[in-house]
Amino acid sequence: MAKKLKVSGTTYKRKAWTDRFGHKHPAKVIHRKGYLTKDRGVPGRTPKSRRWYKPTTEMGWRKDMSAEERRELALDAHGGDLLSTARALLALSNVSTDDETKRLARSDADYFFRQYRKAK
Repeated sequence: MAKKLKVSGTTYKRKAWTDRFGHKHPAKVIHRKGYLTKDRGVPGRTPKSRRWYKPTTEMGWRKDMSAEERRELALDAHGGDLLSTARALLALSNVSTDDETKRLARSDADYFFRQYRKAK
């Protein structure tokens, strides 16, 4: 049987507001009941069985490397193709849950997009 987690109840006050049609809605006190839900694992971590992003090229890119090393490895892995390197790094940035990886991959992707535009 799957592990159940208890979500405790809470009470909060919703402020009065006016909708786009001019109807006035009064302030309300909302009472939420507690409930049990299935354990979905660690927040921000997808189980291996449900991971959908499968990179086609292994770049050897790691966030602890310098920018020059990361970019050189990524470009070499894609055969010198600036656009495919930029797209792969953008995809990595979009699916990553780690803030530092997301930020570094996005900055590297932007760098390769700029280089690609200059080379055109």
